[in-house]
Amino acid sequence: MLLDLRPADKPWPGYWEFPGGKMEAGESPEAALHRELAEELGITVRAATPWQVREYAYPERRVRLHLYKVTAWEGRVHGREGQELRWLSPAAAAALHLLPANRGILADLSAEALPCPPLFLIADPQRAAAGAFLKILEQSTAAGLRALILRIKGPLPAGLDAETLADWLARAKGRGVQVYLNHPDPLPSWPVVGRHFTEAQLADCDASPSSPFGVSCHSAAGLARAEALGASYALLSPLFPTATHPHTPALGLARFAELAAAVAVPVIALGGIDARRIPEARRAGARGAAVLSEILSASDPHAATQTLIHAWNAA
Repeated sequence: MLLDLRPADKPWPGYWEFPGGKMEAGESPEAALHRELAEELGITVRAATPWQVREYAYPERRVRLHLYKVTAWEGRVHGREGQELRWLSPAAAAALHLLPANRGILADLSAEALPCPPLFLIADPQRAAAGAFLKILEQSTAAGLRALILRIKGPLPAGLDAETLADWLARAKGRGVQVYLNHPDPLPSWPVVGRHFTEAQLADCDASPSSPFGVSCHSAAGLARAEALGASYALLSPLFPTATHPHTPALGLARFAELAAAVAVPVIALGGIDARRIPEARRAGARGAAVLSEILSASDPHAATQTLIHAWNAA
Protein backbone atom coordinates (compact mmCIF):
# COMPACT_ATOMS: atom_id res chain seq x y z
CA MET A 1 0.00 0.00 0.00
CA LEU A 2 1.07 3.59 -0.62
CA LEU A 3 1.53 6.25 2.06
CA ASP A 4 2.72 9.84 1.84
CA LEU A 5 4.32 12.23 4.32
CA ARG A 6 2.44 15.43 5.15
CA PRO A 7 4.63 18.48 4.38
CA ALA A 8 5.60 21.20 6.82
CA ASP A 9 3.08 23.72 5.42
CA LYS A 10 0.00 21.58 6.17
CA PRO A 11 -1.74 20.65 9.43
CA TRP A 12 -0.22 17.64 11.19
CA PRO A 13 3.19 17.99 9.48
CA GLY A 14 5.50 15.01 9.68
CA TYR A 15 2.67 12.47 9.89
CA TRP A 16 2.17 9.71 7.33
CA GLU A 17 -1.23 9.15 5.70
CA PHE A 18 -3.00 7.47 2.82
CA PRO A 19 -3.19 9.63 -0.33
CA GLY A 20 -6.45 11.47 -0.86
CA GLY A 21 -8.13 14.72 0.00
CA LYS A 22 -11.31 16.67 0.61
CA MET A 23 -14.43 16.36 -1.51
CA GLU A 24 -15.51 19.54 -3.25
CA ALA A 25 -19.09 20.83 -3.15
CA GLY A 26 -21.35 18.57 -5.22
CA GLU A 27 -18.57 16.04 -5.82
CA SER A 28 -19.06 12.31 -5.25
CA PRO A 29 -16.49 10.37 -3.23
CA GLU A 30 -15.37 8.43 -6.31
CA ALA A 31 -14.96 11.60 -8.36
CA ALA A 32 -12.92 13.12 -5.53
CA LEU A 33 -10.73 10.02 -5.47
CA HIS A 34 -9.96 10.32 -9.19
CA ARG A 35 -9.25 14.07 -8.96
CA GLU A 36 -7.14 13.91 -5.79
CA LEU A 37 -4.93 11.05 -6.96
CA ALA A 38 -4.37 12.79 -10.28
CA GLU A 39 -3.40 16.00 -8.45
CA GLU A 40 -1.24 14.34 -5.77
CA LEU A 41 0.24 11.31 -7.54
CA GLY A 42 -0.02 12.08 -11.26
CA ILE A 43 -2.04 8.97 -12.09
CA THR A 44 -5.35 8.23 -13.77
CA VAL A 45 -7.39 5.73 -11.75
CA ARG A 46 -8.82 2.90 -13.89
CA ALA A 47 -10.23 0.56 -11.20
CA ALA A 48 -11.23 1.38 -7.63
CA THR A 49 -13.49 -0.59 -5.30
CA PRO A 50 -15.33 1.01 -2.34
CA TRP A 51 -13.98 -0.56 0.84
CA GLN A 52 -15.50 1.13 3.89
CA VAL A 53 -16.59 4.45 5.39
CA ARG A 54 -15.13 5.54 8.71
CA GLU A 55 -15.53 8.57 10.96
CA TYR A 56 -12.91 10.09 13.21
CA ALA A 57 -13.14 12.95 15.69
CA TYR A 58 -10.15 15.30 15.79
CA PRO A 59 -10.10 17.99 18.51
CA GLU A 60 -11.10 20.64 15.98
CA ARG A 61 -13.41 18.70 13.64
CA ARG A 62 -15.04 15.36 12.84
CA VAL A 63 -14.20 13.79 9.48
CA ARG A 64 -15.83 11.08 7.40
CA LEU A 65 -13.43 9.03 5.32
CA HIS A 66 -14.57 7.22 2.16
CA LEU A 67 -11.99 4.50 1.57
CA TYR A 68 -11.28 2.77 -1.73
CA LYS A 69 -8.93 0.03 -2.87
CA VAL A 70 -7.29 1.19 -6.10
CA THR A 71 -6.22 -1.80 -8.16
CA ALA A 72 -5.45 -0.32 -11.61
CA TRP A 73 -4.15 3.03 -12.84
CA GLU A 74 -2.21 4.68 -15.65
CA GLY A 75 0.87 6.81 -15.17
CA ARG A 76 3.88 6.71 -12.85
CA VAL A 77 3.12 7.23 -9.17
CA HIS A 78 5.14 10.18 -7.91
CA GLY A 79 4.77 13.02 -5.42
CA ARG A 80 3.51 15.88 -7.57
CA GLU A 81 3.44 18.17 -4.52
CA GLY A 82 6.98 17.21 -3.48
CA GLN A 83 5.77 14.83 -0.77
CA GLU A 84 7.72 11.72 0.18
CA LEU A 85 6.02 8.44 -0.81
CA ARG A 86 6.56 4.90 0.42
CA TRP A 87 5.15 1.52 -0.68
CA LEU A 88 4.84 -0.58 2.48
CA SER A 89 3.18 -3.67 3.88
CA PRO A 90 0.68 -3.04 6.71
CA ALA A 91 3.13 -4.55 9.19
CA ALA A 92 5.95 -2.22 8.10
CA ALA A 93 3.66 0.82 8.08
CA ALA A 94 2.77 0.22 11.73
CA ALA A 95 6.24 1.50 12.64
CA LEU A 96 5.55 4.95 11.09
CA HIS A 97 4.18 8.09 12.75
CA LEU A 98 0.68 7.77 11.27
CA LEU A 99 -2.09 10.35 11.14
CA PRO A 100 -4.52 9.36 13.94
CA ALA A 101 -7.47 8.81 11.61
CA ASN A 102 -5.38 6.37 9.59
CA ARG A 103 -4.32 4.07 12.43
CA GLY A 104 -7.64 2.24 12.58
CA ILE A 105 -7.56 1.83 8.80
CA LEU A 106 -4.14 0.25 9.05
CA ALA A 107 -5.39 -2.16 11.71
CA ASP A 108 -8.16 -3.30 9.35
CA LEU A 109 -5.67 -3.79 6.51
CA SER A 110 -3.29 -5.69 8.77
CA ALA A 111 -6.14 -7.91 9.95
CA GLU A 112 -6.90 -8.83 6.34
CA ALA A 113 -3.39 -10.30 6.11
CA LEU A 114 -4.05 -12.66 9.02
CA PRO A 115 -4.81 -16.31 8.33
CA CYS A 116 -8.45 -16.98 7.56
CA PRO A 117 -10.02 -17.84 9.91
CA PRO A 118 -7.84 -15.90 12.41
CA LEU A 119 -7.84 -18.75 14.94
CA PHE A 120 -4.40 -19.48 16.39
CA LEU A 121 -3.45 -22.68 18.17
CA ILE A 122 -0.63 -22.48 20.71
CA ALA A 123 0.82 -25.82 19.64
CA ASP A 124 2.86 -27.04 22.61
CA PRO A 125 3.83 -30.73 22.31
CA GLN A 126 4.36 -30.91 26.08
CA ARG A 127 0.67 -30.13 26.62
CA ALA A 128 -0.65 -32.93 24.40
CA ALA A 129 -1.19 -36.54 25.36
CA ALA A 130 1.78 -38.78 24.70
CA GLY A 131 2.09 -39.63 21.02
CA ALA A 132 -0.96 -37.57 20.06
CA PHE A 133 0.58 -34.21 19.08
CA LEU A 134 0.83 -34.64 15.31
CA LYS A 135 -2.56 -36.35 15.19
CA ILE A 136 -4.11 -33.33 16.95
CA LEU A 137 -2.41 -30.94 14.52
CA GLU A 138 -3.61 -32.99 11.56
CA GLN A 139 -7.20 -33.08 12.81
CA SER A 140 -7.34 -29.38 13.65
CA THR A 141 -5.84 -28.23 10.34
CA ALA A 142 -8.17 -30.60 8.48
CA ALA A 143 -11.03 -28.81 10.26
CA GLY A 144 -9.87 -25.44 8.92
CA LEU A 145 -7.22 -24.16 11.35
CA ARG A 146 -4.71 -22.02 9.45
CA ALA A 147 -2.43 -20.59 12.15
CA LEU A 148 -0.08 -22.38 14.55
CA ILE A 149 2.30 -20.94 17.10
CA LEU A 150 4.68 -23.85 17.63
CA ARG A 151 5.86 -23.46 21.21
CA ILE A 152 8.91 -25.57 22.03
CA LYS A 153 10.43 -24.66 25.37
CA GLY A 154 12.47 -27.83 25.91
CA PRO A 155 13.26 -31.23 24.41
CA LEU A 156 10.59 -32.80 22.24
CA PRO A 157 8.56 -35.45 24.08
CA ALA A 158 9.23 -39.12 23.57
CA GLY A 159 7.87 -40.39 20.27
CA LEU A 160 8.23 -37.05 18.45
CA ASP A 161 11.46 -36.26 16.64
CA ALA A 162 12.49 -33.04 14.89
CA GLU A 163 12.66 -34.60 11.42
CA THR A 164 9.12 -36.00 11.59
CA LEU A 165 7.79 -32.69 12.91
CA ALA A 166 9.59 -30.74 10.16
CA ASP A 167 8.10 -33.04 7.50
CA TRP A 168 4.61 -32.42 8.87
CA LEU A 169 5.23 -28.65 8.94
CA ALA A 170 6.27 -28.72 5.28
CA ARG A 171 3.05 -30.47 4.29
CA ALA A 172 0.98 -28.09 6.40
CA LYS A 173 2.67 -25.08 4.82
CA GLY A 174 1.73 -26.46 1.41
CA ARG A 175 -1.92 -26.44 2.54
CA GLY A 176 -1.73 -22.78 3.52
CA VAL A 177 -1.15 -23.21 7.26
CA GLN A 178 0.95 -20.38 8.73
CA VAL A 179 3.37 -21.58 11.41
CA TYR A 180 5.25 -19.24 13.74
CA LEU A 181 8.04 -20.79 15.79
CA ASN A 182 8.32 -19.94 19.48
CA HIS A 183 11.73 -21.38 20.31
CA PRO A 184 14.69 -19.83 22.15
CA ASP A 185 17.03 -20.65 19.25
CA PRO A 186 16.16 -20.16 15.56
CA LEU A 187 15.82 -23.30 13.48
CA PRO A 188 16.29 -21.94 9.93
CA SER A 189 15.78 -25.29 8.25
CA TRP A 190 12.21 -25.64 9.56
CA PRO A 191 9.47 -24.62 7.08
CA VAL A 192 7.85 -21.86 9.13
CA VAL A 193 6.50 -18.43 8.16
CA GLY A 194 8.38 -16.64 10.92
CA ARG A 195 9.08 -16.50 14.63
CA HIS A 196 7.04 -15.75 17.71
CA PHE A 197 8.61 -13.76 20.56
CA THR A 198 7.75 -13.03 24.15
CA GLU A 199 7.30 -9.42 25.24
CA ALA A 200 10.63 -9.59 27.07
CA GLN A 201 12.47 -10.94 24.02
CA LEU A 202 11.08 -8.17 21.82
CA ALA A 203 12.13 -5.52 24.35
CA ASP A 204 15.74 -6.60 23.77
CA CYS A 205 15.54 -6.33 19.97
CA ASP A 206 17.47 -3.38 18.52
CA ALA A 207 15.69 -3.63 15.16
CA SER A 208 12.74 -5.37 13.59
CA PRO A 209 13.30 -9.10 12.92
CA SER A 210 13.93 -9.78 9.25
CA SER A 211 11.08 -12.27 8.78
CA PRO A 212 7.38 -11.98 9.69
CA PHE A 213 6.93 -12.32 13.41
CA GLY A 214 4.37 -12.25 16.18
CA VAL A 215 4.67 -11.44 19.86
CA SER A 216 2.97 -12.28 23.16
CA CYS A 217 2.01 -9.09 25.00
CA HIS A 218 0.61 -8.31 28.43
CA SER A 219 0.85 -4.52 28.55
CA ALA A 220 0.47 -1.27 26.64
CA ALA A 221 4.26 -0.97 26.43
CA GLY A 222 4.54 -4.44 24.91
CA LEU A 223 1.90 -3.67 22.29
CA ALA A 224 3.57 -0.37 21.43
CA ARG A 225 6.89 -2.15 20.97
CA ALA A 226 5.28 -4.80 18.76
CA GLU A 227 3.71 -2.06 16.65
CA ALA A 228 6.93 -0.06 16.37
CA LEU A 229 8.88 -3.08 15.13
CA GLY A 230 6.19 -4.12 12.63
CA ALA A 231 4.78 -7.30 14.16
CA SER A 232 2.30 -9.23 12.02
CA TYR A 233 0.12 -9.82 15.10
CA ALA A 234 0.23 -9.50 18.88
CA LEU A 235 -1.31 -11.91 21.35
CA LEU A 236 -2.80 -9.96 24.29
CA SER A 237 -3.47 -11.93 27.45
CA PRO A 238 -5.07 -12.94 29.63
CA LEU A 239 -8.41 -11.58 28.48
CA PHE A 240 -10.38 -13.83 30.83
CA PRO A 241 -9.30 -15.79 33.93
CA THR A 242 -7.48 -18.96 32.96
CA ALA A 243 -6.73 -22.17 34.79
CA THR A 244 -3.16 -22.27 33.44
CA HIS A 245 -2.30 -18.93 35.10
CA PRO A 246 -4.71 -18.70 38.06
CA HIS A 247 -2.70 -16.00 39.86
CA THR A 248 -2.45 -13.65 36.85
CA PRO A 249 -5.18 -10.98 36.92
CA ALA A 250 -7.35 -10.99 33.80
CA LEU A 251 -7.41 -7.81 31.72
CA GLY A 252 -11.18 -7.90 31.29
CA LEU A 253 -13.11 -6.68 28.26
CA ALA A 254 -12.90 -2.94 28.94
CA ARG A 255 -9.11 -2.85 29.42
CA PHE A 256 -8.55 -5.22 26.50
CA ALA A 257 -10.63 -2.96 24.24
CA GLU A 258 -8.70 0.11 25.41
CA LEU A 259 -5.33 -1.48 24.69
CA ALA A 260 -6.36 -2.96 21.35
CA ALA A 261 -7.77 0.34 20.09
CA ALA A 262 -4.50 2.17 20.78
CA VAL A 263 -2.39 0.25 18.23
CA ALA A 264 -2.53 -0.66 14.57
CA VAL A 265 -1.03 -4.14 14.96
CA PRO A 266 -3.79 -6.81 14.88
CA VAL A 267 -4.46 -7.87 18.48
CA ILE A 268 -5.28 -11.55 19.07
CA ALA A 269 -7.22 -12.45 22.23
CA LEU A 270 -5.69 -15.15 24.43
CA GLY A 271 -6.61 -16.47 27.86
CA GLY A 272 -9.82 -18.24 28.82
CA ILE A 273 -11.06 -18.20 25.22
CA ASP A 274 -13.76 -20.68 24.26
CA ALA A 275 -16.57 -20.66 21.72
CA ARG A 276 -18.93 -18.95 24.16
CA ARG A 277 -16.54 -16.06 24.79
CA ILE A 278 -15.39 -15.45 21.22
CA PRO A 279 -18.24 -12.99 20.48
CA GLU A 280 -17.25 -10.95 23.55
CA ALA A 281 -13.63 -10.89 22.38
CA ARG A 282 -14.64 -9.69 18.93
CA ARG A 283 -16.78 -6.91 20.37
CA ALA A 284 -13.78 -5.82 22.46
CA GLY A 285 -11.72 -5.35 19.29
CA ALA A 286 -9.94 -8.70 18.97
CA ARG A 287 -8.84 -9.38 15.39
CA GLY A 288 -8.46 -13.06 16.12
CA ALA A 289 -8.46 -15.62 18.93
CA ALA A 290 -5.80 -17.97 20.26
CA VAL A 291 -6.39 -21.16 22.22
CA LEU A 292 -4.34 -23.95 23.73
CA SER A 293 -6.25 -26.47 25.82
CA GLU A 294 -9.51 -25.95 23.91
CA ILE A 295 -7.95 -27.97 21.09
CA LEU A 296 -4.94 -29.79 22.59
CA SER A 297 -7.02 -31.25 25.44
CA ALA A 298 -10.21 -31.83 23.43
CA SER A 299 -11.51 -35.37 23.07
CA ASP A 300 -12.25 -34.55 19.41
CA PRO A 301 -9.81 -31.86 18.13
CA HIS A 302 -11.51 -31.76 14.73
CA ALA A 303 -14.93 -30.99 16.20
CA ALA A 304 -13.47 -28.56 18.75
CA THR A 305 -11.73 -26.61 15.98
CA GLN A 306 -14.89 -26.47 13.88
CA THR A 307 -16.85 -25.18 16.88
CA LEU A 308 -14.36 -22.38 17.48
CA ILE A 309 -14.27 -21.39 13.81
CA HIS A 310 -18.05 -21.35 13.63
CA ALA A 311 -18.21 -19.16 16.73
CA TRP A 312 -15.77 -16.68 15.18
CA ASN A 313 -17.59 -16.53 11.85
CA ALA A 314 -20.98 -16.14 13.53
CA ALA A 315 -19.90 -13.45 16.00
